[in-house]
Amino acid sequence: MKLTTKIVISCLLAVSTSTSLACDYPERPSIPDGNTASKDELLAAKEAVNAYLAGVDSYLTCIEDAEKAAVAELENPDPADLQRRDEMLSKKFDAANDEKVLVGEQFNQQVRAYNAARQAGN
Repeated sequence: MKLTTKIVISCLLAVSTSTSLACDYPERPSIPDGNTASKDELLAAKEAVNAYLAGVDSYLTCIEDAEKAAVAELENPDPADLQRRDEMLSKKFDAANDEKVLVGEQFNQQVRAYNAARQAGN
């Protein structure tokens, strides 16, 4: 996926989550620089990343449940509207899952940097 597309989807996700009061998107964790971080800092970051990933999963469950409830309240919904709503939900899921992969990879890069720095120091 192109960076521009990811940015647009992330912005869309941010805007859409601000209008949904019940479903809060978790705050992205801070990941320390593996070249200078201590083992304890990386372990704390690992916990924060895992909590973030679980928070995104909870967010996705929440928006799915909220969408189901909203659709259930519609009287005689237009099939085109239902299709549009489904496409928007899919875009939110895709953006959130892309973000999970990105955060996980950023953390893994810093772990590799940490390990390389320690290996070079030996």
